[in-house]
Amino acid sequence: RHATAATMESLEKNEHAYMYEYSSEGSDYRDPDDAAAVSLSSSDIPSASPRRAGYSETKRRWAVALYAATTTLLFADQNLLAPNLSAAAAEFGFDDEERDRKLGGRIAMAFWLLGAPAAFLVGCFADVMPRAPLFAITVCLGEGSCLATYFTTTYGQLFVTRALTGVSVGGALPLIASVLGDMYEAKDRSAVMAAVGIGTGCGIALGQGIAGYLGPRYGWRLPFLIVSIPAIVCALLVLFTVRDPERGGNEEAYLQMSDRCEMAMVVGGSNVKKDTPNTTCMREPLSIGEDSFREDVDSQSEKSSGSSVAFTVCE
Repeated sequence: RHATAATMESLEKNEHAYMYEYSSEGSDYRDPDDAAAVSLSSSDIPSASPRRAGYSETKRRWAVALYAATTTLLFADQNLLAPNLSAAAAEFGFDDEERDRKLGGRIAMAFWLLGAPAAFLVGCFADVMPRAPLFAITVCLGEGSCLATYFTTTYGQLFVTRALTGVSVGGALPLIASVLGDMYEAKDRSAVMAAVGIGTGCGIALGQGIAGYLGPRYGWRLPFLIVSIPAIVCALLVLFTVRDPERGGNEEAYLQMSDRCEMAMVVGGSNVKKDTPNTTCMREPLSIGEDSFREDVDSQSEKSSGSSVAFTVCE
């Protein structure tokens, strides 16, 4: 038993030596009990985590551009009716009081009453569902309703289509924040979300400009068509071109653990394997003795052939 404990302790020390005792210039990993040094070049040691290496900067910028464009179009949508309330009221036969109450008050209230719960529900679904399809569904639901506004003929239809548009405005932002948070490291997230957030202000101005310019000339419905179609196209581009990043894949603790596991794989060679989903890094059972290790039990020597023990490199 004493011999077993001593051998285990020695192996444990060797394990730590392989992992942590190396020189900063030469990256030479050395076993203190072995005269031979295992020298590793800088190219053998991974310099980036799998997440950082697997998502190129070009792809990330493309994703940010798509999300920013979609945000701009979604916020343009919410102000398309306001510059043309009088024209819409005249078509539905409303007087000034009905125009303000039904078009200016009720529709706007329904828009936000659906948008606020949608933000909460979509945010919850983002934790358990693939986010690219969820984003496409959310945007297409709202912008499909915006597109349908072009074909409405009654106030009831207009009320329903404008209310459903709030789903996309409320639900898209939590999804965008979730995806970009996993796509970028903490130090880059503020700048990325600021770039997307610019779309909210630009969208409000864009929507009022489009409706104010085109409405008196081509009718109050046309701006809904012009804004909704590009928004749907952007949502489909996100679905088919933006890969959903791994949740938490760019958190600092995850990145440090991944780098340690990769280094352990370099040092341990084939004896080290990664467990899925990249959360543990285990060393295969190491053979001890092979008929040379002896254990003294009750004053009798017994041979231990092929004893093995498993070590955890990092977990």
